[in-house]
Amino acid sequence: MVNIPSRSELTASFRSKEAFVNFVKTSDTADGQMRVGNERWSNKDLEPTPPEHRNWTWPGVQYHIGFPVLARSSMGMYGTYFFIFIRAIVCIVWYGIQTFYGGLILSVMLRCVFGNSWQNFTNTLNEGADISSKVLLAFFLVWLMQFPFMWVHPRNIHYVFTVKGFTMPIAAFAIFGWCMANGGGLNGMNMASKEAEAAASTTPLGWSIMSGINVIMGGLSPMLVNQPDLARYCQKTRDAGPLQGVSVFVSSVIVFFLGLASTASMQTVYGEAYWNIWDLLDSILDHHWNAGARAGVFFLALAFLLGVFATNFGANSIPFGSDMTGLFPRWLTIRRGQIVCAILGICVVPWKLMDNAQAFLSFLGSYNIFMAPLCAVIIVDYFYVRKGNIHVPSCYDGGKHGLYHFWSGVNWVGCLAWIGGTTMGLPGFVGQYQPHLLSDASRYMYMMGWLLTFVTAGVVYTIGVQFVNIRVFPTGRATAKTWEWLAKDGREGFYEDEREGQVIYAQASTSADKTVREVNAKADDSSL
Repeated sequence: MVNIPSRSELTASFRSKEAFVNFVKTSDTADGQMRVGNERWSNKDLEPTPPEHRNWTWPGVQYHIGFPVLARSSMGMYGTYFFIFIRAIVCIVWYGIQTFYGGLILSVMLRCVFGNSWQNFTNTLNEGADISSKVLLAFFLVWLMQFPFMWVHPRNIHYVFTVKGFTMPIAAFAIFGWCMANGGGLNGMNMASKEAEAAASTTPLGWSIMSGINVIMGGLSPMLVNQPDLARYCQKTRDAGPLQGVSVFVSSVIVFFLGLASTASMQTVYGEAYWNIWDLLDSILDHHWNAGARAGVFFLALAFLLGVFATNFGANSIPFGSDMTGLFPRWLTIRRGQIVCAILGICVVPWKLMDNAQAFLSFLGSYNIFMAPLCAVIIVDYFYVRKGNIHVPSCYDGGKHGLYHFWSGVNWVGCLAWIGGTTMGLPGFVGQYQPHLLSDASRYMYMMGWLLTFVTAGVVYTIGVQFVNIRVFPTGRATAKTWEWLAKDGREGFYEDEREGQVIYAQASTSADKTVREVNAKADDSSL
């Protein structure tokens, strides 16, 4: 049941400057206390997910903390800010682009419904706008469809991914089957064709295969970084395991194959390669304009639109919301961060960015050479240095003697390893814009950029920690460094005597502040 606040409750936050500041600040938990840390380093969305909010049955991790908090254990309390900022910027840009993709798909759906009325929609924009009126309208419709989901907390958003997991495989194999039956089939992927021979003359087959592996790994890189933001809501640690890891890689390969095969098959019939799903569906309508085709294309487009929604939430808005809680824990929660992401996603004007798509997508693709080294440092730090032991209270301790303060708040060994890994991919990154400056060796290095930067950073960090003393446990806690000792037996990153000791109760407040807190307590689950 929805509790509608009274007039006095609505106006309480505007009665004084102090009341407004307290209203804007992130609220405490519903019981008026914070379990771990203080407002400088924590809020209710940054703290370990409590058992009652672990609604996911997949995937899972041991400590139920998101990426901004997990990264503190590897890069330092202050060093983490840089990497959070990088991810946040990319999330904004990709949110806008994914919404634009959704607008193009919705445009196909509207064509199926309204026919020539939509196809001949009057365009009132000039060529300099780089977008037509109907696509712009579809873009904002998709944006409005997504916006209410910004109020949904990540612990309850897993139903969207369940729907995607059911509908997308059906849609992908359906369009693949149709293209095989109505096109040239797998003959369109003939390696002995003139096009294949021309490609092989510029890039050897072995390096093409390596490039394909790199593309798949690069596509998974953001997913690996974003994983803790969703995994923290799991119920049991065994919900994540080898099956999940294998399925991610296998599904990525299958999706690439289905897209490539479908495009190649229809190219033999239509004479043009449609690499974008909305272009392919539009072309099908052009060549098969009948009631059956319109209905089929509509439902296929609907499935892909739902897929865009889920991708935008899981890969962009939720990670951005988590990043904002890490950067501004006093003022922003995940919900507020998601709303900011949605608004800024419009401000980047994605259709303008896509006007020079090749150069821009090359830049976004290069994001992987920055994320792969970070993944390597976090993985080596967790599995090799700490043996899976993370002291959760220390992730919220920014003091000089804190476990993850390292040197001036930065783990310089991790940062140097990241720089070393990133450097290996920079020559190829430059070559994406200045090909004449790129030698064959540098081009081949870029084709294996993800693997090269990942391995380099991992090796550098492994060597670097041999020369410095990185503490695994807090001072005075002499614990045997066994695998995930702090995660076992229900500890979840805490020592037995720390649970109660880490509770920080809300301070006494003024009457106006008290009114605001009462409102926040009543609407905790629906608040921003």
